[in-house]
Amino acid sequence: MVAIWYLLMLAPVIAIAIFWWSYRRKQAARERLANERWQQLVKKAGETEKVGPKAVAPLPAALMPQKTMPSAVSQSYRGRERLLEPADTVFYFLLRNQIPEYEVLTTVNLSRLLVISATSETERERMARGLSQHAVDFVLCDKAMQPRIAIDLLAGEAPAALTAAPDFKTQCFAHSGIRYVRISRTAFPRRQDVRNVVLEAGDVV
Repeated sequence: MVAIWYLLMLAPVIAIAIFWWSYRRKQAARERLANERWQQLVKKAGETEKVGPKAVAPLPAALMPQKTMPSAVSQSYRGRERLLEPADTVFYFLLRNQIPEYEVLTTVNLSRLLVISATSETERERMARGLSQHAVDFVLCDKAMQPRIAIDLLAGEAPAALTAAPDFKTQCFAHSGIRYVRISRTAFPRRQDVRNVVLEAGDVV
């Protein structure tokens, strides 16, 4: 009788343990599947960059815009095949999914992010020219569209760049109130680590 009483007392504990174990197993399976999909996306993006973008099929004649009188200026421009490279596209959607409370902007010029505080007109012009020659790959803004974090994806030179003396952008952002994060394009952080890397860390190899 005592054994049955103890068994009844332990039954809820055993049930909770079994439920928790089952939940953790399912959670681990979902996490493993998400990581596998993320690795596939990164691998596919890298392969696409090596092969080059695919040619875009032309629109049917019925859907083509009506041509007007040709001019030298109008024939000097054409639309880009894509705004972001494959790896940048993967990272863009990763930022949107992992840090949804921020708005994600791409390819933002430093002149749109920073305000020059120099008093001399000559100095302001010089600094403005310097800013206009640089851009960052991504900017995270809060809901008021105030820039909070600037992100650059570095190419093959990343390991050396991340350990070298501060470059122009690093110096510009140092006292701006905008966090500046540099990430190696060839070594993205794991999907579940992106939030911590962007919101808390500095340079990441």
